Amino acid sequence: MKNLVELYYEREIQLFVLVSFALQVFLFFTGSLRRRSTNIFLSVSIWTAYLGADWVAVYALGNLSRVQESIISRRSQLPLSFFWAPFLLIHLGGQDTITAFAMEDNDLWLRHFLNLVVQVVLAVYVFWKSARRQSVELIVSGVFVFIVGVIKYGERTWSLKGGSSKSLESSPGHHYKQRFPELRDSDCDYRNMVSNALCSMFNVLNVFAARNLFGYSFPSVGPDDTQVDAKKMFKLVELELAMMYDDLYTKALVLRTRTGIILRCISHACSFVAFALFLASDKDRYIGVDIAITYSLFIGGFFLDFCAMFIVITSPWTWVWLKAAQKRDWLANLSWFLFSSDIGWPERRPLWSSSIGQYSLLSWDSGTDQPTRSCNQKVMAMVRRSARLVGVGKKNLFWMSKLLDTKFLEVDEKTMEFVVEGINRIHDEFSDVASRAWPKLGPFLETIRVHFTADFGAAIVVIHSFTEEYLMNAAAAAAAEEEEEEEAGQGGEANDMMEVCRKLSNYMMYLLVNHPSMLPLNFSSEATLAEAAQLMKVVRGRALEEMVDPCDETLREMVAMWTRLLIYTAGKSRGPMHAAELACGGELITFVWLLMVKAGLGDSEAKRILIANSACADTNTKEAYAFYFAS
Repeated sequence: MKNLVELYYEREIQLFVLVSFALQVFLFFTGSLRRRSTNIFLSVSIWTAYLGADWVAVYALGNLSRVQESIISRRSQLPLSFFWAPFLLIHLGGQDTITAFAMEDNDLWLRHFLNLVVQVVLAVYVFWKSARRQSVELIVSGVFVFIVGVIKYGERTWSLKGGSSKSLESSPGHHYKQRFPELRDSDCDYRNMVSNALCSMFNVLNVFAARNLFGYSFPSVGPDDTQVDAKKMFKLVELELAMMYDDLYTKALVLRTRTGIILRCISHACSFVAFALFLASDKDRYIGVDIAITYSLFIGGFFLDFCAMFIVITSPWTWVWLKAAQKRDWLANLSWFLFSSDIGWPERRPLWSSSIGQYSLLSWDSGTDQPTRSCNQKVMAMVRRSARLVGVGKKNLFWMSKLLDTKFLEVDEKTMEFVVEGINRIHDEFSDVASRAWPKLGPFLETIRVHFTADFGAAIVVIHSFTEEYLMNAAAAAAAEEEEEEEAGQGGEANDMMEVCRKLSNYMMYLLVNHPSMLPLNFSSEATLAEAAQLMKVVRGRALEEMVDPCDETLREMVAMWTRLLIYTAGKSRGPMHAAELACGGELITFVWLLMVKAGLGDSEAKRILIANSACADTNTKEAYAFYFAS
């Protein structure tokens, strides 16, 4: 055991340097995956690697001098561990695909700047302390690697500052004002869509910075935006959000500046010079394992730099810059080919998670009433039974229910269509179009009208519970008439509406439970559920009696109801909330929010949406309401 401990301490610095490099490789290839994934295991893995990479590099750098002296005292050959100090600075500089895990990391950029100063001083001390025993070629090589490390660490700090909330609010957005090429009508739709997304980025920045866009307008998607299908509208917003993610959480923004490009070129040149000098140096008197590790750090660094350069080439900003430049058509075509291929941003591949969270009140009430139960639901049911045996209250398990009872479903094209249709309808209501009537759901909406403003969260829970009950009855009625509907060819639309209705209902509950800050709530999620339980005792039982039998018109109103609730909620949300969610796979409400801004709707625009009309409303001001009740 004693020999194992001694062996560990002897190889400790070598182990930590290799672990540090391995973490950098992992972060490079997984950092951008979270933009289009809601997988908890992936998020936890990236978060652990993100924190661990800094800790390992700092720990290794702090122990270099001690390990250096102890190894020299026991071996005839010299160690190369001092030479790894600038490599650890490179590792602390992070990878191009991930500079921040969350917006909070960007806001703490000053702390990273302080760490930059401290770690650079420490690396200089380690390098200087051991330099007197080394060859000139090795010392000069280390100096060039040191320059690379300072540049890389500086790029990361610069990127963090650029993605911080204060920088977002104060940025004039000049980096988005480029000379965009005029595209021909013969160009493909995707090429035009990418160009439109690039042209829109200045306004998208203003939206995320919570600045009013009065006097600004987004470029048109087509000759008539109202005739553009929902799928293309969502794809356009998807491109804009993907580029905003890159600017907030990667080094993309820095590498588009002239200074950033020059520093990156200097970094590459220094790396090659350092490697050439290392090859020319006398390595016979150094430990063989250390030499092998140093070669691995050099070659691995070149590989990551090549991959990073490839990512820059496949960027849409590189394509548009080459397209606008004179006599660069072949380079622009190459950039577009790589960008639109499977290794870039192909049109058919989603640039976000393309999923919406689902949380049903049945999961919280019982966890056992659903006919099809996932592994998480089975685990949650076991936890509930165990908790009842030991006398643990139900509210103490709410955090676990949020984790285990939440699932994700794909955003289908029908959901997109209903959302875009709802936004267009509300936009039209600011003109001469009459507010939407609710002949089927009117009695139920009147019942909870007062709660829309008094406790919006409780109203959501009640409507969700009512929807679940109605859809179960509608499903039973549909099953009884399935054969007749198939023969008449009328069952498809009703099934689609039921599916969309259930998705939107569960999604609003998911937002209430997992992201309450995105909803205009008066209380916490737990308090809202408790208040809603009391309200449901009054509403439940009589609401369905006031409803007509399940029919297509009722379903159509129910889909419109949930669409309007989502639109109203999106209009009340703020840019920083959506910026934070970009790092977690994105949210449907972010798409709705940005689509509303394009239509001039929402609290950040002139056309604001209220949840319902009231008797004291200003009749001289034209407003739109999610729900309009005749006096």
